Amino acid sequence: MKGKLLIVEDEPIVALDLQQEVEAFGCEVVGLAESADEALMAVEECRPDIALMDIHIAGSMDGTQTARLLRHAYGIPSIFLTSYSDDTTIAKAAREMPYGYLTKPFQSRELKATLQVALQKAAVDAGLRTTHGKMAATVDSMNEALLTVSPRGDIQFMNRAAERLTGKTREFAANRSLLEVLDLRDEHNRPIPILSGPRRDGAVENFGLCLKTADGGTVLVDTSISPLADDAGGYRGYVISLRKADERLHSQAVEGECQEVDSFEVASMPMVQLDGNGHIMRVNQALIRESGVEAESLVGRTLKGLSTDPDPRIARQLMHKLLQDNLTIRAITRVRY
Repeated sequence: MKGKLLIVEDEPIVALDLQQEVEAFGCEVVGLAESADEALMAVEECRPDIALMDIHIAGSMDGTQTARLLRHAYGIPSIFLTSYSDDTTIAKAAREMPYGYLTKPFQSRELKATLQVALQKAAVDAGLRTTHGKMAATVDSMNEALLTVSPRGDIQFMNRAAERLTGKTREFAANRSLLEVLDLRDEHNRPIPILSGPRRDGAVENFGLCLKTADGGTVLVDTSISPLADDAGGYRGYVISLRKADERLHSQAVEGECQEVDSFEVASMPMVQLDGNGHIMRVNQALIRESGVEAESLVGRTLKGLSTDPDPRIARQLMHKLLQDNLTIRAITRVRY
C-alpha cells in the first residue's frame, strides 16, 4: 500500500505512534501537524493524498473545520480519528464527507483497511477531477455560449462565451433563475419562456430571438435546448446553447450567393448579368464560348456601348443575338444597394 499522508494530531506521542504504524503499511508520512495552521503549511509544501485528522485539535479550528478547508481549498480528503462516538460528533463529522471514521482506540487492521479503501478512492477522485478540469477548460474555450440548468430552471454552470454574450458573470448567474440571466424576446418584444417547450426526447431550437444584454443592448441569437439524461432514465436538467444569429444569416447569404454563382456559371445557355443601371456585371462560360469574346471586353459596359463597338463579333453577332426574337442570351437584372 502506497500513499502520502499528513497526520494532524495535537498529542505528539500519539502522532509518532500513528506515523510508525502507517509507515509499516508502506505509506509515507509527509507531514505532522498539531493545529489547522500547521496543517495548511504542511499541505502547501508536501501535498499529501489523505490527511489523518484528529477531530479535537488545538487552535482556532477543530479537525472538522480543518478537514473542510483542506477539501475545498486543496481537494485533499480526510480520515477522522476521534475518541468520541456520540451521535452529535458523528453527525458533525459526516457533513465534511470524510473517507473514513475511526474511533480510538482502533485496531491496526481497522486502520489498514480504512487507509487502503481511502487511498483507492482518493486516486479515483483525483483522476475524475483532472478529467473534469480538462472538460471544463474545453467548454470554456468554445465560442458557443453554453449553460446548464436544473429541471426547474436554476443555472448550474455557464461558460466564458455565455458570460461575454450576456454580459453577466458566472458568479452572478450561479443558482439564479434562468430568466434573471437570459432575457429573451420575440419580434414583438414579448418575453419568451425558453424552458416551456423542451421535451425529454430531443432538442428544441429557436431562431432569431432577441437577447437583452446587461449593458442594455440587444443581440439576435439562435438557441438550442437539450435535456440532460440521468442514470435512472429520467432527466436532471437541460443544456442551453446560444449563437449569434448573424453568423447563421451570413452563412445562409454566402451559401445562396454560391448557389447562384454555380447555376449561372454552369448554365448551357449563354447569359449576361446586368446591374440596375444596365451595366454588364458578368457573363457565363457559355456566352464566351459562343461569341468568342473574352469577359474583360464586356464587363462594365452597357448594351448600347456594345452596339457601337468596332469589333464585329460584338457589334454585329453578339448584338444580333440579343435583339433577335428567339433570344439565346438571357439578361438578368439585379439591383445592388
